[in-house]
Parts: sequence; C-alpha cells; structure tokens
Amino acid sequence: MRYAVMRWFAIVSGVVGLVADVLLVLFYVVAQPWTDTPRDTWLGFANDCLVIVQYAALIPVVLLLSSRRVWTVVGTVAAVTVVVFQLLLVTGALPFETQVGFVSAASIASMIWAGFVGLPLGGRVRTLSRVLLIGLPVALAAFLLGTLVTMVTDVSWAWVAGGAVGAALWFVFPAWALVLGVRSAP
Repeated sequence: MRYAVMRWFAIVSGVVGLVADVLLVLFYVVAQPWTDTPRDTWLGFANDCLVIVQYAALIPVVLLLSSRRVWTVVGTVAAVTVVVFQLLLVTGALPFETQVGFVSAASIASMIWAGFVGLPLGGRVRTLSRVLLIGLPVALAAFLLGTLVTMVTDVSWAWVAGGAVGAALWFVFPAWALVLGVRSAP
C-alpha cells in the first residue's frame, strides 16, 4: 500500500512537472521577459501554479522513498521550500526577484535528493539519477562560464547558452519522478 501511494504521487509530480516545464519554455519564447517590452501572457503564472502542485506531490514521495534520515530531511525541506516560495509568488506576497533564488536553490537540492535516493533503485531511475548527479556540476560550470562570457564580452546570450544544460535537467527531474512512479518493481 505504501509503495502504491508513493507511485501515485510520483506520477502526479512527474506529469505536472513536465507540463510546467513546457509552459515555462513557452513563456520564454512567447513573453520574452528579458526584452524591454515583454509580452503579457498567462504561461508564466500557469507554470508557477503547476510547480506548487509538482512539489506538493513530491513531498509524500520523499517521505515514503527516502531510507536515510539525512535524505528525507534534504528532500522534504527542499520540496516544502519550493511550495512555500511559489505560493508567496503566486499570491503576490513576494516578488519574483526575491523568490527565484530560494526556489532555484531548493529545486537543485531536490535534484540532488533524487539523484542520491534513486541510485540504489536500478533501471531507468538509476540512469536518470546519474544524469542528475553528473549533470548538476556540469550545468553549474556551463552557466558560470556563460555568465562570465556575457560579463566580459558583452555577448548577451552567452549566459543562456551556458544555462542550456541546466534547463535540460529541469526536464530530467520530473521525468525521474514519472519513471519512478511507473516502474513495475518496488
């Protein structure tokens, strides 16, 4: 029963997270928030709301899956942090500029949690766990290099190119949850 509940929440978290990620990509394509005249669109708000559902559904997964206390604490604090700060954002209690750092750090902590707790599970979950654990330092290095190139050469898009690896991981994480939920063996 416990495993069935965890699988259900993992599937919800994964599916909702993938939809949220697609909406976020569409938001950047359509709204172009980095320009002087960003377009008004519902896509960003929809993404923000879905991220709340994604991480709220992840909390039971963390509590039911983590076998070591340290990973349970890391995963729970990270997921709760995302839910709380996203709620503060969508209710207007906190501006994006303040919220984004906390949510980004907590999202990365969630990916680290998933990477470590997924390694012993085997199969595709283990593969995606490895992608998260290897990809995170690579993504950080690429983003920092891209940001440095942007600052030094004034090539405004270099930080975006540097962030592409990290953007890919934002899709791997909900895919990890979905695969965890649909895999057949406990």
